[in-house]
Amino acid sequence: MDTSLTIQARLKQIFDALGITIYQIAKELGENPSKFYNILNGRAKPSYDTIMSLLACYPQISADFLIRGITPVLNSPEANARIMVPDDDTIDVPFIPVKFYATFVESYSDTVSSSDTECFRVRRPLIKGHKNTVVLEISGNSMSPQLAHGAKVLAIPISENDWEYQSGAVYAVMYRDYFVVKRIRDNELLTRKYLTLHSDNPLGGNVTVPLQDIRGLWKIIAIVEAPVE
Repeated sequence: MDTSLTIQARLKQIFDALGITIYQIAKELGENPSKFYNILNGRAKPSYDTIMSLLACYPQISADFLIRGITPVLNSPEANARIMVPDDDTIDVPFIPVKFYATFVESYSDTVSSSDTECFRVRRPLIKGHKNTVVLEISGNSMSPQLAHGAKVLAIPISENDWEYQSGAVYAVMYRDYFVVKRIRDNELLTRKYLTLHSDNPLGGNVTVPLQDIRGLWKIIAIVEAPVE
């Protein structure tokens, strides 16, 4: 036991033990890699939500080590045992692939259910109690490097009453006959009645959407599958 280790030092040991990079972790959690670089460099501390997300996504991490510095760094599986995700720890979520975007826009007035769409199996801890979640497939590279073409992301619907408070994160936005995944930086729905949607890729550009054209908003909360790059 070494409680003198800082949270940054403990995280470095954990990432080394897992054999994964900061970029891989950020993609898995749906976070910007710079957040973890700032944490490991001592410029920021991980929030409670970040710590819980790490433990949910990587159950082999020892919570005692991450929180209190009590070794071992990783939980040791029993000898000759296989690490498996039990079926009751996963849930089937409606999946909207790129090929279904147009159909999804056309039928948006109808309830999306697993009975009339494909499904994607997601770990329950990622859902975090949210309702009506969907898995979306990313089209194009306008949100790279965080979200590459073909990545699958978990999204939660945002109530129309809360649209004006959304900013900073990545969202799926349905407006007119379009369905796009972009970052909201300039939310002026309350004052000027429009949103400006930005691409993370400098070559992707941005688009301004009037309030009256918006039909639906979903917040991207996690990456559930990412293509090998």
